[in-house]
Amino acid sequence: MNQLQWGIVGCGDVTEVKSGPALQKASRSSIAAVMRRDGEKAADYARRHGIAKSYDSAQALIGDPDVNAVYIATPPDSHCELTLAALKAGKPVLVEKPMSLTVEEGKTMAEAAKAAGQSLVVAFYRRALPRFEHMREIVQDGTIGTPRCVSVVHRMQAPDSSNDTWRLDPKVGGGGFFADMQSHTIDWLSHVFGPAREVQAQVRRQSKNHAAEDLVSFSLGYQDVVAAGLCAYSVGEQEESVTVLGDKGSVSMGFFRPSNITVKTADGIREIERPDPPHVHQPFVEKIVAHLLDGEPNPCSPEVGLQTMEVLAQVYKGFDQS
Repeated sequence: MNQLQWGIVGCGDVTEVKSGPALQKASRSSIAAVMRRDGEKAADYARRHGIAKSYDSAQALIGDPDVNAVYIATPPDSHCELTLAALKAGKPVLVEKPMSLTVEEGKTMAEAAKAAGQSLVVAFYRRALPRFEHMREIVQDGTIGTPRCVSVVHRMQAPDSSNDTWRLDPKVGGGGFFADMQSHTIDWLSHVFGPAREVQAQVRRQSKNHAAEDLVSFSLGYQDVVAAGLCAYSVGEQEESVTVLGDKGSVSMGFFRPSNITVKTADGIREIERPDPPHVHQPFVEKIVAHLLDGEPNPCSPEVGLQTMEVLAQVYKGFDQS
């Protein structure tokens, strides 16, 4: 195999700009087919993006001989079933995050990939995004001294539940906005500091407008660092940042918006510009291509994806999401 010909299962919003074009623009990568349950919408997506085939059946796309790799971009409740089907068909899989609905499903997916001798990659694309990698380098190169702690702040106004149906339904998404968005932060922290060793959390549903949580206070313990966060999704203001504090300074950045990297040390305050590429998945996709075609390391293996699932499970432990 010298060219990846992707089939996308679930060509929704995330694939319009972030990931779909990235799969087309990365070297040695193209999209052979797309699938959506609404066949007309799938066909429209294919027309607009110059893709030859569209389907309204996941099994039909997975079985297409022109598709040699499958990208699963559906909500988490279908990740396990679709991943197992693609692996059974002998095709490597890129699955959106969080990788599954539960830890048990994630383990099933990881075991199936191993048994099939196929790669399973979890789409934590910030692991390759230049500004996130530059912030990681600042944390690790001594610029702010020895890292001591991390502050995670995420405040949002209460959403219109009609516009984010699956993200507000734990039976589909595995949680609410915390699972959908802060899974990225949890993964990045493990990328920087290694797996979390301790997890503590308080979870509340304050607005009562949906089943998902809208307030999470959490603490993650790493070998020598503690990360503490407050994520409130039904308040009257918007704010979001991740700050790593060391004994000689700090580095801070927005994780879910365009943002400079702010470095504060005894020498003063520096603002570092690292604009995101137009299609933010593309640096990660390039690493996937190198993994699948050249034997380079998996940029986010199922075992790594499971680390975030295990943290989420601990955060939600004891919280009634029914």
